[in-house]
Amino acid sequence: MCRWISAALLFVFMSAVGADYPGIGQKATPQEIQAWDTDIGPDLESLPDARGSVADGREVYALRCADCHGPGGRATTFFHPLVGGTTPEDIAVGRVASLEEERPDGASTLSLLPTLTTLLDYLYRAMPFGAAETLTLDEVYAVSAYLLFLGEVVQEDFVLDAASAREVQGRLPNRLGFTTDHGLWPGAPAEAGGFGNGGTPDTQSSRCMSDCLPASHHSAPADGI
Repeated sequence: MCRWISAALLFVFMSAVGADYPGIGQKATPQEIQAWDTDIGPDLESLPDARGSVADGREVYALRCADCHGPGGRATTFFHPLVGGTTPEDIAVGRVASLEEERPDGASTLSLLPTLTTLLDYLYRAMPFGAAETLTLDEVYAVSAYLLFLGEVVQEDFVLDAASAREVQGRLPNRLGFTTDHGLWPGAPAEAGGFGNGGTPDTQSSRCMSDCLPASHHSAPADGI
């Protein structure tokens, strides 16, 4: 949820509490809202003022990230690999070809990533594991730049900031791999300026409340296993 919507919802909630229950709660101050509103929304026009180089990101990653994700971001011992499964061709077209396979081989965070801000926001709010929100914004930008370098999206001398973020967004391997053209998104279709497909359900199944499976599904196999 982008930051202006978050702030508006908080304001409405606090106002409602004060109106319906006099003497309970208080109106949130701008300072309180600012301290709470830490998400990095998808709008590239309102990115935090920070910067980080690939070189700085390599150092931060080694100290804060490598134990779980491995020295090259490809470890799978604890978590999903951060990089891998992408090709220069994917970067050129904006869709990761391997994800079209029935069982994608080598999928990673980078191969699934549709927007740069998704990476920035998650790193800032949730990483490192067990010590969330201890990275500065400059460190978040630096680690992101380093991961993009590992994924061959940027060069080793790259510096990520609000100005260069648009360049990165235009090179993400799976930037065109996501769609809102399905029933999980409400409102008008994308071609009409909205999200989703106009409310058409993704499935046409009939609801069943009892005796839904054929009798064969309830029977044990002949060998009893």
